[in-house]
Amino acid sequence: MEWPEQSQKPHVAIFPGPGSGHLIPLLEFAKRLTVNHGFFVTFITAKWMAATSRQIPPSSSAGMIRFIELPDVQIEGDHAEMNFVSRRTLLMEKTKILVEDALRSFSFPVCAFITDFFCTEMLDVASKLEIPSYIFFTSSASLLCIMLYLPTLLQKIEISFKDVDFPIKVPGLPPIPGIDMPSPLQDKSDILFNWFIQHSFRLHEARGFLINTCRDMEPEQVKALMEEKVLSAAEMRPSIYTVGPLISSSLLESDDNYDKEGCLKWLDRQPASSVLFVAFGSKGTLSDNQIRELAFGLEESGQRFLWVLRKEPPPPIQSTVTAEADTRELFPEGFESRTKDRGLVVHSWAPQIPVLSHPSTGGFLSHCGWNSTIESISHGVPMIAWPLVAEQRMNAFLLVKEMKVAIEAKKGPDGLVSREEVERAARELMEGDGGMKIKKRMGELKETANNALAEGGSSYNAMAAVASVWKEMDATNTPSTT
Repeated sequence: MEWPEQSQKPHVAIFPGPGSGHLIPLLEFAKRLTVNHGFFVTFITAKWMAATSRQIPPSSSAGMIRFIELPDVQIEGDHAEMNFVSRRTLLMEKTKILVEDALRSFSFPVCAFITDFFCTEMLDVASKLEIPSYIFFTSSASLLCIMLYLPTLLQKIEISFKDVDFPIKVPGLPPIPGIDMPSPLQDKSDILFNWFIQHSFRLHEARGFLINTCRDMEPEQVKALMEEKVLSAAEMRPSIYTVGPLISSSLLESDDNYDKEGCLKWLDRQPASSVLFVAFGSKGTLSDNQIRELAFGLEESGQRFLWVLRKEPPPPIQSTVTAEADTRELFPEGFESRTKDRGLVVHSWAPQIPVLSHPSTGGFLSHCGWNSTIESISHGVPMIAWPLVAEQRMNAFLLVKEMKVAIEAKKGPDGLVSREEVERAARELMEGDGGMKIKKRMGELKETANNALAEGGSSYNAMAAVASVWKEMDATNTPSTT
């Protein structure tokens, strides 16, 4: 781990959360930190975070960013029988000592340690080594408000949020129906509830937050964070830096799988702003019945569509994608032949950012994950909100009710979005008056987001501010940095 030629530069270490959705914005942050502010960055990943490691582009290790993969760790017990929370907790605890050893081994010290908001165990390592720690918050300022306010909220509301029949009030946010709160918080008896709470209650231990949003995209939420309205009087006061919206650059999109399905070539043949892009994220899946309803609705809408389709895997959840033949069996008879001139179904993966930036794309039916949300905003593509899990219902609620850049795909009593609802939402977004208003509003939000990241913008200045703080820390560091 000797990199003597970099010892004159301020050095930041990053331990990202598992999964590409947590890694990619951190990679973009690191790139801007090195290019714009002259830092050297070390990413520390663990071998068990295989999905994260595979997302690292080889060319990124050149220059001022390096990657270190820690050896694998062994945990006792049957992994197949172990629930997600128990396995993740044991892996993180075993990994802490490896991260500590890595930080101690560097020939020149780090002036700041950055980790993910679901890796708060790593705050112990930074505290032990007396390294200032920061949380990179890959989701919205809205979710951060909720997580920081949870100690107060749980004192006020003793029942599970799924049973609350009144809007929940959190500083900086409009009143939110209980059912639209993050899914791990819905049921107090769920093991995910305690896991989510444990991370939430530790967030204030960090010296600061780097949030993947911009001040003008979530103004009231950022104001509540800045004015410390979501923290109790006894808690520390972390600094707030809105450094987004950071999305994958072209460098991170280019790999061997790039457009292997020919999505972009197909889009090249479509009229401008005519295609509805349908995608539910890298892990989002639908039931068999829901796939059929969606197919019927897309056909009946008459709209052009590019659909990235994954079938719901059987329990326990698998990471592999269901075979193309299996998903095709779920289509209505004759669906593909009837829609072949205006629709393309992709059964594996599509390059989402190039699709969203393509001039033929006119709408995005999305699960409302935060990365997909800010990718859509950054390219000015209006949305149909179809949330699945995690904080996606909250994101959808805010996109529809507050930001006004999305149409809601409403579920029926059976939990399905009916074919009639799919048809209605698709027609309204792509050719209706409501869709025109949403498109105009999304264009305004796109300009806001892009301006924030440009030199002199609020997010550019926030990144410069935290870089300045770290450089001051580096100047007072040990003599080995000189």
